[in-house]
Parts: sequence; C-alpha cells; structure tokens
Amino acid sequence: MHARRCGVVFSLLAAATILGLVGCSPPVASPPSATPVNCSQDVATCKPGDVGVGGGTVFLVDDDGPERVVVEYAGDGWSGASEDPQLDWVAAALASRGYADSDSQSWRLPSQDELTELYAFWKRTGKGEFSSALYWSATPWGNGSAWYLSFEDGGGYHSFKEATNYVRPVLSISSVGTTEP
Repeated sequence: MHARRCGVVFSLLAAATILGLVGCSPPVASPPSATPVNCSQDVATCKPGDVGVGGGTVFLVDDDGPERVVVEYAGDGWSGASEDPQLDWVAAALASRGYADSDSQSWRLPSQDELTELYAFWKRTGKGEFSSALYWSATPWGNGSAWYLSFEDGGGYHSFKEATNYVRPVLSISSVGTTEP
C-alpha cells in the first residue's frame, strides 16, 4: 500500500512539475547509449551489443573453439508485427527459418543454451523488446515436448510442442560461414 501511495504522490508531483506548479529543476536527461558498431563486414570484430551480419543484435561471441562463432538475435518487429509472435513449436521453427534478411541468411530457433545466453544479455543490457514471457528453444525434450525459457525468471522448462510460446530467431556466423546448432 505504501508503494502505491508513493507512486500516486510521485505521479502528482511529476504532473505538477510539468505544468509548472512546483518549482523543481527539470529532470536530468540520461546519457545517450553508445551507438552499436556494425560488425557485419568482419566477424572477428563483433562483440555483444553490435549489429551483426544479419542486421540483428549480437548477444554471444564464442572464441573457445577452432573458429569464432557470433550469434545474433533478430531485431524487434522481425515478424512484421510490433511484438514477437506466439506459435506452437513446429510453427515457431518454420517462422524462424522463414525469416530472411536482405542477404537471405539462415535464421533459426535458438538452442536451449543460446536462449539462456540471450536472456542473460537482455537482463544485463535491456536491449531488445522481449516480453517477460515464455520463449521457445530449438531443443527437443523427449518425443512430444521441447524446452522453453521464461523471460520473467530465467528458468528453463519443457512443454508439449502444441503449446504456444513467443518466438525470436537467431543467426550464427562463424569465421568459416553460417553454422547450425
């Protein structure tokens, strides 16, 4: 209840300030966020937060193996709607593969591990218009289920493939070319 009263008081003070009824100095603008670097011409320079080869946002860079792998997620509105679509697992995989940027890159559903990394990136940076809801991964669980991740609490769970969850495609590029999970 206290938080609700404080929110109302704050809202009234903010409105009064805007209308010039309270003698407060204007709010200080937050500093502009760093402009992301476009690393689409050189995978070796990509780092999390940059614009990747497919025009999405890089959230994972793996230098541990013999080749460098960069993974990016599709930008907001990738499906043509203002928010990510909610689809069953098979339709989610098809929609992800059907998404193509101008270079016809091979987009796909993220693996369970990639989705966990994507969630961690989103929580750390706030980048990407993700819903605090459930997102499908490409990782099956048994014959009729698949893993999904809650973007509310970061927990991984499994559900029947007929259930509907949100979808956000990813693209992997290695120093050799496009990779699959």
